[in-house]
Amino acid sequence: MTMTVQSMPQCLDTVENGFNRLNLALAAVAAILIGLITVLIPLNLVLVSLRWGSMWWLYEAVEYALYVGVFIGAPRVLHLGAHVRVDVLVSALPPAVAIRLEQAVDAFAALLCLTLCYYGTRAALSEFDYGTLPDKDLRIDNWYMLTVFAASFLLLAIEFLFRIRRASRTGDDDGGIPVSPGL
Repeated sequence: MTMTVQSMPQCLDTVENGFNRLNLALAAVAAILIGLITVLIPLNLVLVSLRWGSMWWLYEAVEYALYVGVFIGAPRVLHLGAHVRVDVLVSALPPAVAIRLEQAVDAFAALLCLTLCYYGTRAALSEFDYGTLPDKDLRIDNWYMLTVFAASFLLLAIEFLFRIRRASRTGDDDGGIPVSPGL
């Protein structure tokens, strides 16, 4: 039995492909949450107008779903380049300088995301220790929501690092990913 040793770039390609599949799956979950919202709100309105009751928990569930959906969908949006960008300076620079500037900004953004992940993790652990609950009818432990926050920023940091790698490989100032209008 022979084992082949992959080179570092091949290993990183494999990791990046797995990471991209994870982000695609999380984006699909975000899309499903949005789909559920679009079905359940009108259904609740029909139930109320027919006086058959209501889904008392729906509006708070929508609040949670939007929070989770935005955070777990953000890494995919970043990957696709579908986020808001202002490229006035980058477009005015020579390509080699623009790539380096883009990589520096991505490195700063990765550090910022890791900082937010760290503080989100600390807050989640603190909320877990105290067992705090929100003051709502539909009560989900605060630490769950903070865990989504922290995990999202970890995924964003990883995506920024992959953007740096893609830009150096392809010479593209958008991380080697074509800009797309949506998920």
